[in-house]
Amino acid sequence: MDASAEPVPASAMWLPGSALNCYEGDAERRAWLLTPGLLTQRIRDAAGARFTMHLLHEGAFGADHVREIDMCCGATPWLFAHTRVPAMTLAQNPWLGAIGGITLGEALATRNDIERAPFRYALLTDETWLVARALEHARLAPQALWVRRSDFRVATAPFALYEVFLPAIGRSDASRA
Repeated sequence: MDASAEPVPASAMWLPGSALNCYEGDAERRAWLLTPGLLTQRIRDAAGARFTMHLLHEGAFGADHVREIDMCCGATPWLFAHTRVPAMTLAQNPWLGAIGGITLGEALATRNDIERAPFRYALLTDETWLVARALEHARLAPQALWVRRSDFRVATAPFALYEVFLPAIGRSDASRA
């Protein structure tokens, strides 16, 4: 991993959920993107007994703490998630550096001191560091992918979650696309 890389360029065009009808014609994909509650639970429900989550990386990444996971149905990745926690936030909230084998959503569900800004969405090309990383991990051909960004605060301390929606999401019969 290149510790100097920003997951998404500052020039990315982030959209509110209300704009997705104009940009994403696939109603099923749009429904996944707009999942209001815990996305982990929706993926677990859809994948059933074939659900797996893999902790891919958790640790220092330049000045930040980064955590990356995937969620799969069987061997097929459905979602790649990248959490970025600034050093100041981690110093005030060390639990963010020790989430381990559960998803961030599951860790946050037990807390009442978290604020989440509204979701923002971007269709990003494979030239974007984050999408290139997700595609490489999932062993997929170069393509644009939707990313959902969540900005969180614990008191005044910020951190961000980027969820990369892979082509097979929601399709339990899907082979690698």
